[in-house]
Amino acid sequence: MFKTCIVLALCCGIASASAAPTLRLRNPGEAHPILGQWQWTRPENACTEVFDYRIDGTLAVVSGEERTDNTYAITRLPDGQGFYAMTLRINKDHGGRDCADTVANDTGHESRAFLLFEPGNGRYLSCREPNLSACYGPFNRVAEPK
Repeated sequence: MFKTCIVLALCCGIASASAAPTLRLRNPGEAHPILGQWQWTRPENACTEVFDYRIDGTLAVVSGEERTDNTYAITRLPDGQGFYAMTLRINKDHGGRDCADTVANDTGHESRAFLLFEPGNGRYLSCREPNLSACYGPFNRVAEPK
């Protein structure tokens, strides 16, 4: 899943749409709406994915039987349309069938996404571009940052 959803829905090679400085979350005093655990269920097969964004810039993803270790960088502030630009890198794909029903090893793959949070930051959409034409979700917050 992470592979397919991130590869297809988040996509590669999209130019940055935000002039806001990029933030690698490393300071415990920083609050960012992405921090914490998020869940999304793929409608095609009711397979659930869990994304755990940590303050140190790491991201653990579980998709079906697959688990990946990732890093991310996200803009500190949204652009004028409310989108945060995020870059993700799969550092280690531990294998297994994911929610997209694939078993490919995507270790080393990088992708870009544009996130739009709803008021209150309890849900967000992930988009290929900083508009609503190619998005998936919503991702629902299931746990606050640790």
